[in-house]
Amino acid sequence: MASEQRTRTTPSFQRHAAIFGAAVIALGFVPVPLTDPSLPRATWFEWMIAVVPLLPLAVLLLSALSHQWLPAAFASLFAMVFWGIGAVVTFVMMALSGGGTEMVILHGVALTLACGTSILLASAIGQKAKSIAFGIFLFPVVVGVWSLAVMPIAYASALEISSGRAFCVGEHSPTENELRSISGLRGLSFYTTRSGNKIGDTWYFHGLLLVEKTGAQGVYNWSPRHMQFQAVERPDLLFANPLAACAPRKEFFQQLGIF
Repeated sequence: MASEQRTRTTPSFQRHAAIFGAAVIALGFVPVPLTDPSLPRATWFEWMIAVVPLLPLAVLLLSALSHQWLPAAFASLFAMVFWGIGAVVTFVMMALSGGGTEMVILHGVALTLACGTSILLASAIGQKAKSIAFGIFLFPVVVGVWSLAVMPIAYASALEISSGRAFCVGEHSPTENELRSISGLRGLSFYTTRSGNKIGDTWYFHGLLLVEKTGAQGVYNWSPRHMQFQAVERPDLLFANPLAACAPRKEFFQQLGIF
């Protein structure tokens, strides 16, 4: 009797846990806001990359609300096709990423696994196979949690380093881009594929914290590996001027919205 109850309860728990995990993935992966000025000018491919993190949540919610499972054969084939496409896109992005390869791999692999396994979790495959899919699905969920956790950590690090002085946070890239919202500090938003990429004598950092100091500005690079802003030595010698990333001002974060 207890065994039968576990059999009935486990899929229900698994489904609800998967939906919760898919919501975490959406919050950690989706670019916010989708009304960002760069997106209306984006290609269909860039738009697809932007909204595809919503797929796991959409698939699992539709399955739960309709009380229907996708056919096992169709779901398995679709998941494999999705994994194949995701692997190719991740490989291409790696080839174009220069020194930002590690973050591209993490982002691409986690997103590919999230989409493929969510399709399997919404299908009629056997419970053993579904449990394996659920275990794999937990990896992108953990990545989503990490992405969200970076936001308060980076926020606190910037406040600690600035110590009440004027400061700003911006992206160091060929096109300077000041932080537009607090959600831009998420781990999967606050990085650049150009990090460590030397183009001639030009180096790019993941994200920059500029702090106003007497006679100069303190320059700090965000390190995803160390989860903190670290001082940049001799920023004046860099060809890609980090001081152009943003303009320090008082109460910088207070002027930003969460999204």
